[in-house]
Amino acid sequence: MRLTVVGAGAIGGLVGAHLAAAGHDVTFVDANAEHVAAINRAGLRITGAAALTVTARALLPSQVGDLDTVLLAVKSRHTEDALETIAPRLAPDGYVVSLQNGLEEYKIARAVGEHRTVGALVTFGGHYARPGEIVYAGPGSLRIGELDGRSTPRLAALAELLRAFHPVEITDNIVGSLWGKEALGALYFATALVSEDVVTIIGREDYRPALGRLVAEVVTVARACGVRCEPLDGFDPTVFADRPDHPDRTEPSWRAQRDYWAGHVQQRTGVWRDLAVHRRPTEVDHILAPIIEAGRSRSVPTPALDLLVDLIHDVEAGRRDLGWPNLDALMKGTS
Repeated sequence: MRLTVVGAGAIGGLVGAHLAAAGHDVTFVDANAEHVAAINRAGLRITGAAALTVTARALLPSQVGDLDTVLLAVKSRHTEDALETIAPRLAPDGYVVSLQNGLEEYKIARAVGEHRTVGALVTFGGHYARPGEIVYAGPGSLRIGELDGRSTPRLAALAELLRAFHPVEITDNIVGSLWGKEALGALYFATALVSEDVVTIIGREDYRPALGRLVAEVVTVARACGVRCEPLDGFDPTVFADRPDHPDRTEPSWRAQRDYWAGHVQQRTGVWRDLAVHRRPTEVDHILAPIIEAGRSRSVPTPALDLLVDLIHDVEAGRRDLGWPNLDALMKGTS
């Protein structure tokens, strides 16, 4: 199987490096010319929770030829640009696997067809450190599935391939898994408003009602869209919509998140890194804004998500500093 990883950052770099180390034919494609040059010169290096260096071929998007199996791992704001490169070069029997945040499978299916789109849920973490180096933060979940829920030979083959890097689960509800991740992602966007570890923030029980309302709103919109959200890494988003005031129902999810982050070498989200380290726009307009729009089109109000997006925009624009007052504002505005 000829594999092309489009987006050689945190997730694409991690998966592609391990597949290359397992002997698979992997080509990386990235718009960062320095990163491409470093990979071609000295290989791709993985540090952090794993130590690995692989010799690999890397290309700029303008250098891409025919494509068979594509692992798409660009930021969601770059999906459409990447698809302009991928779609005309993708083989009739080729397909694209999204390893991204957000509901990018919908965009991919519109560009290349649902029959050439495979969904994937990824919760293991990492970040781009410098040209030629990716930091692996630690394990999580990896699920794959056809958008229509079918079990297919290509899913079985893909799962076997990806197990060279990480345990893989095949699911008949990948769309529900992706929406479940969206719900947890809303919580993560909120934690990025404070320069503290995620475990510290979710350990503050006074903020949990506001964080839970974000999760509940995503679940409510998903249901209005006919989607059943799935749990991930022990976190069940549906309990925040159904029984938010019952600690015996929600506490297992909070505990699962504490356990998840305890197993990672970095304790803060990529959203926080965008705001605090890189000082660049986040993916909020491509991840949470579509949820809000889907709610609006179905007459489902999303006041907590609306406010969260505004707060993120304020930080991006320099109108707010990172800190606890941002969660205070979220609490006050959604109580």
